[in-house]
Amino acid sequence: MTAAYSETVQQHIAARTGMPRELYTSPELYEAELAAVFQRSWLYAGHVSEIARPGQYLTVASGDESVIVARGNDETISAFYNVCRHRGARLVDEGCGSARRFVCPYHQWTYRLDGSLLGAPRMGKDFDPAEHPLPTVAVEVWQGLVFVNLAADPGPGVGALFADGEAVVAPFALAEARVAHTEDYLVAANWKLVWENAQECYHCMANHPEFLKAFDLASINEPDWRECDVQRSDDRRVQYAKLPLRSDAVSLTVDGRPAVAKLLGEFAAGREPYTVAIHLKPTVAVVCSPDYAIILTDSPDGLGSTKVRVSWLVHPSAEAGTDYDVDNLIKVWDQTNRQDWKLCERAQLGVRSQSYVPGPLAADEASVLDFYRAYAQLLADAGL
Repeated sequence: MTAAYSETVQQHIAARTGMPRELYTSPELYEAELAAVFQRSWLYAGHVSEIARPGQYLTVASGDESVIVARGNDETISAFYNVCRHRGARLVDEGCGSARRFVCPYHQWTYRLDGSLLGAPRMGKDFDPAEHPLPTVAVEVWQGLVFVNLAADPGPGVGALFADGEAVVAPFALAEARVAHTEDYLVAANWKLVWENAQECYHCMANHPEFLKAFDLASINEPDWRECDVQRSDDRRVQYAKLPLRSDAVSLTVDGRPAVAKLLGEFAAGREPYTVAIHLKPTVAVVCSPDYAIILTDSPDGLGSTKVRVSWLVHPSAEAGTDYDVDNLIKVWDQTNRQDWKLCERAQLGVRSQSYVPGPLAADEASVLDFYRAYAQLLADAGL
């Protein structure tokens, strides 16, 4: 490709076509994307309920990078690289846990919950622990969702990016919710194919019978319908929309009825139900219904592989087996996700073909173009 990657994407935006095969199959571009896109984007780390007490921590990974997010004894949430300052060993395994301090398994260097070095065995009297803290990472909490950003200059914070959509998300009181279930998926497709799939419902009628039991796809064909009334921010990475449900549906579930008896936030007090989605491309999507919310995150796991994690949030006092059945709670999204992953994997096989030439996008795929615009800007900002 002779043009810069960002210029190539812009050309296809102007032509309203999909992207060329090289953008899904180039090892060089993939390596550049890790730094240019994911290490400059806000990454969802977890929900505040997962680190509710001092000493609780979780990890978030991006490419070769791993970050610890921990709540300190003063209740402050800190984030820092999961790499010992001695000889680089990982301090903790991926996942979550609880610790009074972080002790490197290799040589026992010990760090406080804020990442400062507490002690290092036998380093001599001239050694100053204050000179060897763990490098910090930007961290921000929005509506109870914890985000980190690996960039030295993260740019606009999550609160600023989501400001326009905050009013439609706030009634769900996500900060007061808790994680009821988390599901991890590994998709044999480039991360961009996974995000493209999430931006359109052109494929829904033929592939998502469970999803369409509550989602009102027919309304898309009405003359005054505009992509679920998608609202775009000045930053193309962010958009939000109230999703159209069938007239008899109050939640995006397999039967349109709440999957959880205890409703979230203002909906428990009788607020008129609605379902809303908000995206921060290309790392996280949040979908809220009156009885539950999902947090869906994507992270590249290789040129042709993507890790997807989905967490379901419910009312803090909702009990499994009493107020909800886990299988029913996750059913519509778990089945829809698995259907989507098969489609993405079929697309991955196809774009690898030397015969592949991207075709024109349908009117239903306008948000795919928005993803391309966000992607092109991220590449351009990195000089790619």
